[in-house]
Formats: sequence, C-alpha cells, structure tokens
Amino acid sequence: MTEEYIKYWGLEQHPFILAPDGRMMCVTGQYFECLERLKYAINTNKGGVLIVSEEAGLGKTTTIFRLIDDMREQYGDSFKFAYIDHPTLTPSQIIAYITGSIKDFKSSEKNPSNLTIDFLDNRMHIVSDLQQDGDKLKNLLILRDALTEIKERGGKSIIVIDEGQMLCGAEETLQELRMLINLTHNNEYLHTFILSGQKALWETIKNMPEFWQRLPVRYYFTPLRFEETRELVRYRLNKAGLDVAREIFTDDALEIIHKYSKGLPRTIIALADLALLAGYTDRTRKITFKEVSKAINAMTGRGDTLPYLDVERKESGRESSSKAPVQSTKKVETDKKHVEYVAHDFRDDQDADDQGITFSKPFLISLIVIFSLFFGGLGFHLLTPSKPPETVVILKREASPQKPQTQEDLQQSESPAEKPASPQQAATTKQEIAEPKTETKEAKSERYAIVNKDAANVRNAPYLQSQRIGMIFRGESLNIIEERTDGTGTKWYKVLLYGNREGWISSAVVVVSSKAVDSR
Repeated sequence: MTEEYIKYWGLEQHPFILAPDGRMMCVTGQYFECLERLKYAINTNKGGVLIVSEEAGLGKTTTIFRLIDDMREQYGDSFKFAYIDHPTLTPSQIIAYITGSIKDFKSSEKNPSNLTIDFLDNRMHIVSDLQQDGDKLKNLLILRDALTEIKERGGKSIIVIDEGQMLCGAEETLQELRMLINLTHNNEYLHTFILSGQKALWETIKNMPEFWQRLPVRYYFTPLRFEETRELVRYRLNKAGLDVAREIFTDDALEIIHKYSKGLPRTIIALADLALLAGYTDRTRKITFKEVSKAINAMTGRGDTLPYLDVERKESGRESSSKAPVQSTKKVETDKKHVEYVAHDFRDDQDADDQGITFSKPFLISLIVIFSLFFGGLGFHLLTPSKPPETVVILKREASPQKPQTQEDLQQSESPAEKPASPQQAATTKQEIAEPKTETKEAKSERYAIVNKDAANVRNAPYLQSQRIGMIFRGESLNIIEERTDGTGTKWYKVLLYGNREGWISSAVVVVSSKAVDSR
C-alpha cells in the first residue's frame, strides 16, 4: 500500500513524514535566518543560543538536526555534539550523558558497561541507567579535557538541550546548565550551548539575568504565512522526487490546509499526507478542496467519507419541500454530527433536518400556526397602502448650501428669543425628516465578516446551491465589499479572499464587526 501510494504520485520517497528530518527541511524565511544565527554563534564562539517557538510543532528540532548535518559536513570528525531531548534528568545524569556523548560515547560512571549506543537515522541517541549519585566532578573534568582536545584540533562542539520548557520549574537544573557555558580555554568558550523550547521558556530564562546574558544569540519562531505554507509543501514534494513542473496541490487546497493548521508545519505535513492518501484512494490527479476536506475529517476521527454529499442531498430535499428557512431550537452535540469541518454554513439547516425526523404533532401544529401568522401578516402588509413615517431618525444630514446672510439675518441670529418657523420653513423641515439619509458606502466598506463556526464554506454566488470555492476557519476576518439577500431571506456577504479573489459567505456562519481580528 505504501509503495503504491508513493509511485502513484510519481514520488521516490515519503514527502510528509512527521519525524524531524533535517534533509527534508525547507530552509527559507525564518528557518534560514535561524540557521544563520546558529552557525554564526558556533563559528564565532558566542557561548550560548536560545531558540523559542510560539507554539509546538513549528520546527525547532528539525532546525537543530539540520544544523548538526551541516556542521558534520563542514567539520567532519572534528565536530562533536550532545543532544538531550528529555531534560527531566538529575544534574548528575545530564552531565554524565553529555560527557558520554562528547568523549567517544564513554562515561566515567562506576558501571560504564550499562551505557549502550543506538544509531537511528545517523543520529546518536545514548540510553543509560546511570546512577543518580555519580561522580559529577570527575565527569566535568573529563568533559573539559575532551572539549579542549576538540578545540585544539580546530573542531567544534555543541551541547543541545531540547524541550527546555520542561525545565521551567527546575531552577537547580537550569543553574547547572548555566555553569556548563563557563567551560573555557584561552579566554574562549569550549563549546556552544543551545537551549530550545516553547514560549514559556523565554520568560523563565529572561527572569534569570545570569543565564539570559549568557545566551546572546536568540531566535523566536512564529507560525507560517500562506506563502510559506505553499513553499513548504512544494519543497517536500520536489525533494521526494516530484517533477518540478508538476503541481499536485491546487491553491484552494493549500489555502484550506494553511487555515486549518494555523501555520504550524507539523499539522501542515500531517494534513498534506492524509490528503495525498485520499487522492490516491479516489484515483484523482490533483489534490483539491474535496481531498483536503476528507483529510480533515479523517484527522478528526470522523472517517474519510464525503460529508458534503449528505449536505447536497439534504439541500435538494429542502428546496423541493419549502423555500422558507427553518431555525433549529436544539443544538446537536458536536460528536454526534456527521458533518463537522466541512460545509459548516449548513449546520443550522442540518440540525433542523435531523430533528425533523422526530417532530411531534404539537410541534407541527405550533409550526403551522406560526407560518399562518407570518404569511397573514405578510399579506396584510402587502395589501395595505403604506403611510409616510411620522417619526424618522436622521442618520446623517448633508449640509445644504446657504445664502449669504444679510444684516437683518445677523440681527435675528443674535436675538435671544427665537421666532416661530414660517409655513415654508416648516414644510422644508418636514420634507427633510421624511427623507432619511442612508449610511455612506465608505462606512460599509470598513465592515468585516468574522467566522464564528469551526469552519465555513465560501461560494461563487449568494445562494446555498452555488459552487464552493474555498473554506475559512473560526476567527478569520474577511473584508465585506457587498451585501445581498437571497430568496429565502438569508443575508450573504461578498468578501475578499487570497489573491484578491472574491466569494460569498452566509450570514449564518459569521458575525459582522467594524474591526478585523488577527487569527494568528
């Protein structure tokens, strides 16, 4: 199955494996800048580096692995490193682990035979059952000698502590790590210490000035932009053997992947992989909205069926039975719905359909009475001649041109007592009140549609049966450029999408605001 899946898309290897792999890393944007800072810190003996990410899964570990690969290529056997990805060890265990990594994988503990080496993907992982009361001083002396020897040969050494957010409450361990940076020779640091973790680590180290000052090179990862998401997917596909002239993912598919993942590379990779699998199962030639929506459903544990097919069937049933919208009075539990992330603009209608199967007679009678009153009132309103409004609120009154004031007018305006309006003035005022002014287009153009559902469809026309052209997710803001109402009374907003594309979104899945929301 796996080999067929790769061959079907014309690939030579898996493009979207979740395990960190520096060889598959797309070194652009912030990752290129971070790698350059790391190499700068190593080559100039800056001592310490702090790497922090806004969220988990932004590529810190992959960046470190790419750095190790580059340093090996540059320095060969003269490059040594110690990598600890589970720092919740005692200070003695951490020092013993680092010593074993740098000094030919040997430790000075009483029972060094317990130390084993496992090579996985050309990366060294040392597993040991070292005693907690080991000889820390002896290990530190061995470590210093090993680092000095490497430096005298013109080599480089790095000590990496990953997942550093796990040490936020372990001040004793952090102080031990800080002291490791002090290993120097001839007024130069013997190694480069790299501390990596999530955003909680940033504030923790910042509140320790003695440690913060020893980490002069720092970098903070943020979620990817849409262009970076597209570049990441394309780079991995090409790296896996795809012809550079071929495009597998459409722009709409990439847009949905970016919105759902919120710019997190780990989620982007997982979703893109599931989309390729869905496309292989259906024997498609491109990954579109359809395949990505199936992948989202599969990722959330709701199977890989096409939920919007059921929606289309229910839409056609509603269209033939009644054009009037039905509002649901009871919200169905999320885990009981068949549709979750796709076609959320139908969610209210779906609830009504699902509940309509068990409608009781009293409910139907109440519904008939409500419709009778509604249509009766509508008929009365249509047959009754309209009257001019007696009281109208003036939204905005434009200034009318005035005649130059005469001396008599100036005297009247300075008079403390106002004269009653003449019949002609009263008529003019009444006419202004009867003709209220509307808001200007400039005020409407500053409105934004903010999605209040988990996901919502964007269509090419303002009605439910029109074609879907995209999907946006909860919290996203889109600029409203036009507003319409369909035959059922549902309000639709024309919005701007990526690349200045335009689409329509239902008022059932958005709230309108005068301010945009930063979803990132």
